[in-house]
Amino acid sequence: MAGERRGCGALVSRVLALALLLGGLYGAWSVVQRASARGPGAPDLWGALLGKPGPRIGIVAGHWGSDVGAVCSDGLQEVDVNLRIARAVQARLGGAGYQVDLLQEFDPRLKGYQASAFVSIHADSCVDLSGFKVARLSASDVPAEADRLVQCLQREYARTTGLLLHFNTITYDMTDYHAFREIHPLTPGAIIEVGFLGGDRDLLTRHPALVAEGIAEGVLCYMASRYPTPTP
Repeated sequence: MAGERRGCGALVSRVLALALLLGGLYGAWSVVQRASARGPGAPDLWGALLGKPGPRIGIVAGHWGSDVGAVCSDGLQEVDVNLRIARAVQARLGGAGYQVDLLQEFDPRLKGYQASAFVSIHADSCVDLSGFKVARLSASDVPAEADRLVQCLQREYARTTGLLLHFNTITYDMTDYHAFREIHPLTPGAIIEVGFLGGDRDLLTRHPALVAEGIAEGVLCYMASRYPTPTP
């Protein structure tokens, strides 16, 4: 009888262990399924669970580590605005499961830098104008990908912040931005000037989280187009 009880107890223990294992596997599967429901471009959570790094995104905080950029009459410096926004973008994209590198203006890592997307964040001058602009390298080796990144940024940034595109002030310094020529030619890149330090000061200085959301949503829009969810 004692042997039968011991055998029965061992069987119950095995059944409980198997149930716990199946429950854990189901829980992990549920997490992945919920992540997939976020739509195309969501990070590969199975890869994350297995220690596989997700897609990489590069974010430059304009002028950081180099100079102060534009300076307004009251001392407001462009670099401080750019860095605050860039850090918030990094946090948002990192929270979405992506690897995000926060880069300086002339960061040594820019040489041959490879990523799924690259965005440099700047602000415009202190004049009393309002609007934002986005551009890519005019002679990009991946024009279709770069255009799609620009279009996503334009659409999502305008939708999130309410600012209008100030297309007629896009300059050669944007379409021939130095970092575009330093990063790997197959890395799609864009530069965004998030608004004017004059006319858009309130948005840029008091609501940087909203500005960062607009940029992050633009990048996520692009990532969704580049890494679509496979159809069964």
